[in-house]
Amino acid sequence: MYTVFDDFLQTLFPNYCLGCKSAVPKKTILCLHCLSELPATNSHFSNSNPLVKLLHQLTTISYATSLFYFEQQGLVQQLIHQLKYMNREQLGSLFGAQLGQKLVNSPFLSCDLVVPIPLHKRRHRQRGYNQVSQFGQQLAKQLQIDYVPQNLVRHKATKTLVRLNAHQRTAQIKDAFSVVDSSVFAGKHLLLVDDVVTTGTTLSGAANCLLQIKGVRVSVATIAFAKSPLP
Repeated sequence: MYTVFDDFLQTLFPNYCLGCKSAVPKKTILCLHCLSELPATNSHFSNSNPLVKLLHQLTTISYATSLFYFEQQGLVQQLIHQLKYMNREQLGSLFGAQLGQKLVNSPFLSCDLVVPIPLHKRRHRQRGYNQVSQFGQQLAKQLQIDYVPQNLVRHKATKTLVRLNAHQRTAQIKDAFSVVDSSVFAGKHLLLVDDVVTTGTTLSGAANCLLQIKGVRVSVATIAFAKSPLP
């Protein structure tokens, strides 16, 4: 319950919406207006959505969905930037909870483990955290399955893939991922999670690595999806 004391604290230590910077109650991350402006894909209702079609050109997946569409200079891009570079991990938690609630009753998804796309150790050391950790943990919590963050590793540092052509992207991501203990994943349906899908190269590289393990199936869930992937 919001009290007079909360009003007093808000006056002394104002809390701001991470989207529009307007004052909001304590512990609120995004105001109602910004939440309503986020371009939801509603792709969890279909197993033939644009993200599925994109990834099917690159790898074999069972299902894929994104919470929002990503547009240059849009609100989602602004929030993803804060999540990745400004330590706003609470955004990952919020988005993971939102997508998890949608997927709980999905007729297309029944996974055993949530697995995040890992950062290369140098990138992780520079940033201090993996921006998809809280997103993945909240998804796992909503789906009531385990979150396994350290079994898929990225041992090859890659350049920014969006600036490369298709051939260069494929070469960059080749052999970038490996699995520490394949028995952890054997026979499991894995939900591979990331922040933004643009070309699908990173996700397909990780999925192809995981699919080498006997009995593994891979589905994908991300915060955002760029509607017009690069050729």
